[in-house]
Amino acid sequence: MKTDRILLVPFLALALLASGAARASAVPADELARVLGHYEAVRQALLADRTAGVAGHATAIEKAARDLSAGLTAESAGVPAPKLADTKALLPQVATAAARLAAAKDLEAARAAFGELSKPLVRWREMASGPRPAVVYCSMLKKACLQPAGELGNPYYGQEMPSCGEVVSKSR
Repeated sequence: MKTDRILLVPFLALALLASGAARASAVPADELARVLGHYEAVRQALLADRTAGVAGHATAIEKAARDLSAGLTAESAGVPAPKLADTKALLPQVATAAARLAAAKDLEAARAAFGELSKPLVRWREMASGPRPAVVYCSMLKKACLQPAGELGNPYYGQEMPSCGEVVSKSR
């Protein structure tokens, strides 16, 4: 029994060191990636002709944009240092559009607000480095949105025309 404990202590210490090293070397997700997680959940809901959950994700985007206004760095924004001021200027637009999306009362209003939210996020994405979603453009409505690589999913028309649109900037 005592021998088991003696062997276990170095193993636990090694495991703790390894997990700490892994955490220290892991690259933290930038704030755009965090915002885009909520954005993608909204896009998926609208694509499925649903509004359930949209307000919660929109509120999270609004909060993130407001919180970021004070302490955004080029690293946390995922942009080169010369683009930081431009990125900060987008945050009030993101927050306002996200608040409008959170307050949407029906699918049509949610889709309109999503289009407004997409505008500053597409601009942020264009300035950002690293992996980014594709920019998809719906020529019928003259609106863009972001989405991961793969099959097109038009949130503006949902299930009526789910694959309407074209990729104008590939994911990277």
